Amino acid sequence: MKIESSRQRIWIQAVITLALVFQAHLALAENRLSLTKTSANTIAIGLSNTDGIAGFQFSINARGGIILGSYEASERMNVAGMTVFQYAKDASTLNVVILAPVRSSLPSGQGTIGAIALSFNGTATVDSARVFLSGVIICNTEAQSLDVTTNDLIWNVKQTAITQAGDFVLEQNYPNPFNPSTTITYRLLRSANVSLAVYDITGRQINLMVSQYQPEGQYSVKWNAEDGQGSKLASGMYLARLQVGDQVAIRKMIVTK
Repeated sequence: MKIESSRQRIWIQAVITLALVFQAHLALAENRLSLTKTSANTIAIGLSNTDGIAGFQFSINARGGIILGSYEASERMNVAGMTVFQYAKDASTLNVVILAPVRSSLPSGQGTIGAIALSFNGTATVDSARVFLSGVIICNTEAQSLDVTTNDLIWNVKQTAITQAGDFVLEQNYPNPFNPSTTITYRLLRSANVSLAVYDITGRQINLMVSQYQPEGQYSVKWNAEDGQGSKLASGMYLARLQVGDQVAIRKMIVTK
């Protein structure tokens, strides 16, 4: 009877020990993607991973008047040789795929994997503005899906419809998205040499609409989604770039068909 009781105690202790080891493993084996606001117009995507990661797939989403810029990989990703592919579905959704070299992976560790710039179209509020990740998939070198947790980022600073860069104010074009035309408005707080141009998302200048010295005041320019020769442009994202002296501000514009 005593032998049987002793065996039961040993068995129970073994089960408890295995359970504790398993829980400790779960506590340690965690992969977490997090969004952090690093400035008024920038967020960083952080990664804490205990697994080696060979590939990422996720969408960055914005709500409440926030407009997303492009994804810029961090030094941690560059050192690991990770390749980034990105596609702006619209002004508030950016799809990102990141791949490691063949039979390689991002080592375990902590740090940022990238950053993204933001702008605001004037409807962002304390209660509604947020940025979040969706469709998150990470995998190892054997193409096995790994567990991952994420967090949403609530944008808790009230934003306005304008971007001010020292001596001028560039407003968000209206309407946006638009078809067939939109109006770009800016205000000069002092007289200066002014350049207002439209670029595509590759950085190529499409249309130079203003290039002259202008006195202090408010100006509006109508754009019909045309290049400098009057040819209609395809639907997609374009950039309004206003340069006043040596200062620059940029707004994203969406052409729809």
